[in-house]
Amino acid sequence: MQYRDRKLRFELKYPATAAQCEILRQRFASAMTPDEHGGKYRVTSLYLDDIYMSAYNDKLLGGDVRKKYRIRTYNLDEKLLRFECKYKDREMTSKRSMWINKEMYYRILDGDFFFAGAPELEGSVLWDASVSNSLARLRPSVIVDYNREAFINREGNVRFTIDSGFKVGVFSDDMLSDRVRYIPVTESPAVVEIKYDELLPVHLADLIQGVKLERAAFSKFLICRDKLSEMHKSVY
Repeated sequence: MQYRDRKLRFELKYPATAAQCEILRQRFASAMTPDEHGGKYRVTSLYLDDIYMSAYNDKLLGGDVRKKYRIRTYNLDEKLLRFECKYKDREMTSKRSMWINKEMYYRILDGDFFFAGAPELEGSVLWDASVSNSLARLRPSVIVDYNREAFINREGNVRFTIDSGFKVGVFSDDMLSDRVRYIPVTESPAVVEIKYDELLPVHLADLIQGVKLERAAFSKFLICRDKLSEMHKSVY
């Protein structure tokens, strides 16, 4: 399903225990294949928010239509920096993204989106972010870090992931800096995510049957931002 220039997908989230993840890991591996990145890796994201904390408040209030900007990297590789905007349109999600270099990354951290106004970037997700920045200033909000196991099936463009080991980055807004320390966030041991386009094939839906999972509106961004706020309050 398309909305403007974005492909809409279903995204289902299920908080899970370590024991449940072990069962599901074996089931997923038997019926699906690791994703194009090898199936196991570390994900680190620097989320941006404006002066009104729109991304945080929209998520907290459960708005039907919302978006959030982030810069993501894998295994903390500075050559794999991706600028993204994730959209929520009621029950569907979508994403726009593009690779950026280290210079762009640091300019964004400094609040400098001037380069995103270049003609070759017009209409890109970076160009959109520069507009948001001019209206309400986009600045680093929180660093989110976790481990991911990802399985795919091309039928229905299905992607199952098991995310665990959630941590929040502190002492620096620069996720590439050696000064960052990662503090565990313990609200949930793990979360299982299921993403697909139109229909989830029955034989894949059956993989989670018999495991007592309850669907929830789980947000890594939200729990890590709350953890960071709690830490700041304890200091002052």
